[in-house]
Amino acid sequence: MSQENVETLRQALDAVNRRDKGLWRAACDPEIENVPPRDWPESEPTRGPDAIWDFYVEAMESWGEGIYEYSEITEVSQDDLVAHIRGELRGKLSGAPVTWSFWQVVKMRNGTAVRIEWFTDRSEALKAVGLGG
Repeated sequence: MSQENVETLRQALDAVNRRDKGLWRAACDPEIENVPPRDWPESEPTRGPDAIWDFYVEAMESWGEGIYEYSEITEVSQDDLVAHIRGELRGKLSGAPVTWSFWQVVKMRNGTAVRIEWFTDRSEALKAVGLGG
């Protein structure tokens, strides 16, 4: 099942890159929760596939061209993944290049994402799943 979870996670990100809301929603549990990093202005969790989709699309509005990709996905358990998501992006107005890099802890259930928690660095993400010191 865990390899299927990795594939579901990759398909969900591909759907975000292509702005395919239907495919993205198919990868989400109806009760999905998105928890941003503690230092983001939008520090409150977002719940539900549609609300999270809207949050992601709004956050991407400030960027011009670029895609997001997983550079690493670690299976911690059958239903828990730690993933590094990054993008080589350009500011929509400034054109300035930016490397966008965050870590996610993704909780899966029955082949769909139930919870996505974001972290600014790998060690925080690993601590969140009980790994690392």
